[in-house]
Amino acid sequence: MTFGMFLLPFLWVLNGFLAVLYLLADHVLVVLLVPLLGWLALTTLKAQQPWTLAAGGLALAAAIFAPPVVAGFLLLMAGGSVALIRVEKFNVLALRWRVTGGLALYALIGLGATLYETLAPLLTDPALVSGQNYLNVLVSLALWLSPLGFLGMLAQALWVHPSLEGGTPEEMIVRTRTRGRLER
Repeated sequence: MTFGMFLLPFLWVLNGFLAVLYLLADHVLVVLLVPLLGWLALTTLKAQQPWTLAAGGLALAAAIFAPPVVAGFLLLMAGGSVALIRVEKFNVLALRWRVTGGLALYALIGLGATLYETLAPLLTDPALVSGQNYLNVLVSLALWLSPLGFLGMLAQALWVHPSLEGGTPEEMIVRTRTRGRLER
C-alpha cells in the first residue's frame, strides 16, 4: 500500500466536507432562514403550530427553488417578524397569524414565479407570447412589492395601537366592557 492510497480516504472526506461547505455558502440565506422559521414554529401556540410549520415549509421550498431575491426577502420578512413578536405586547396572537399568512403568501408568490419562469419558454402560440412581457412585469412587481407590503404591515402592528392610558390591554378591555365601573 502506497502513501497516496493511504491518503485517498482522507481526501474523499475532505472533498465531501468542502462540497458541503460550498453548498452551505451558496445557500447562506436559506441556512439563516431555518432558525428564524424554527423559532416562529416552536414558540407559537399548539393550535397555530401546524399552520406555522406549513408556512415555514413553503418558505423553505421557495427559498431553495425560487429566484435568489425570494430567499433574501423571506429572510428579511422572517427576521422582522421575530423581532416584532419579541417586542409586541398588545396582540401577539393576532400578529403571529398575520406573520404566518404573510410568509405563506410570499412563499406561494415565489413558487408561482418559479413555475412561471419554468413554463414560460414552452409557450409557442403567438397570442400568448405577445402577452408574456406584460406577465413578466406583473411577476417582477409581485416579487419585489409584496415584501414591502408585509413590512408595512409589521410597522403598522408595531406603531399603530389604541391609546392605553393607565393600563394594560386587559385593563382597557375591562374598562370598556364595564363602562369604567370596576367590579367589586
